[in-house]
Amino acid sequence: MEDEILKKISSSGIKGIKRLELKRTFGKNCENVLETLIEKQQVFVEKKGTAYFVWTRENHPTKKSQYEPTIRMVQNNVTKLKYVKPKPINPIHDLRNTINIFQQTNPNIDFKIEFDKCLTESYTSIGWMPFSQIRKKICDSKNISSDHFYTLASELLEKHRENYEISSGGKEGIIMRGLLHGFVRNV
Repeated sequence: MEDEILKKISSSGIKGIKRLELKRTFGKNCENVLETLIEKQQVFVEKKGTAYFVWTRENHPTKKSQYEPTIRMVQNNVTKLKYVKPKPINPIHDLRNTINIFQQTNPNIDFKIEFDKCLTESYTSIGWMPFSQIRKKICDSKNISSDHFYTLASELLEKHRENYEISSGGKEGIIMRGLLHGFVRNV
């Protein structure tokens, strides 16, 4: 009976089949078989309007991707991805690669460390530091553009408002609430 129900569901394609129609065709035992198929993840049940529809594992993602652009985009990106594992050269090289990958996937963590380091190294007696000095140091050491620096700095200050204070003025900096803020300090 399980095979017959699966064939019936599969023949419905991406439209799916109403659960009630399966009950009418296969009787009361159909519910137990459907529960087993759901547990095995061979079929999926979803409510559409007032009715419950059933799809096979193969048809459900296709149906979802037709009606939900986000899922279609993810499916397209996943099919484009290819993974190639590099051959290890030596343990130190592997460690450097791991650190580089971590920094590339978490550039804000690396940026925060550099930003804080620059702030603590060369702030004035009252604690304020011009953004331009921090930008020069970080752009030189990380080989990034000024625009990218200010984008990262804005994100950092927005995320960690409790750690930093900014002051208006200066020739360059971050624009917030319509004002140029050219100075920053740790709080």
